[in-house]
Amino acid sequence: MAGDDGVVGDEPLADAMALSVRLRRDFTVADADRLLAAARRLYGELNPGADAAEAIEVVTSATDALFVILEHAGLLGDAADGRLFDLAADGLTVGGWRAEIVVNEPFPLRPEPRSDCLRGDVFALPSTVTP
Repeated sequence: MAGDDGVVGDEPLADAMALSVRLRRDFTVADADRLLAAARRLYGELNPGADAAEAIEVVTSATDALFVILEHAGLLGDAADGRLFDLAADGLTVGGWRAEIVVNEPFPLRPEPRSDCLRGDVFALPSTVTP
């Protein structure tokens, strides 16, 4: 809801306020084979007891690969959760999280900052046509 100044989201911070973050990041696959190999290698780094055969068995798709890459980068998973949980002493209680990967988004975001701000709801999922 817009405040008196017309800015959405500038409400003052208050105890018991629920805050949600909807993060969207778009990527383009330039080399599927290399990316899959990198994701499997990163899976091994995230799971030290796993061998190459397990990585091949677990990381099989675009979604698997991107989730592993995002976890390795600290955007999802244990590393991100640990950093956020460290803020509990500073007044932030961490809730759950969910992530979804959309394949072949028809209107990918552009890399330039703010270039998509007037495009409408950039978080709306593409409509699916069912026969």
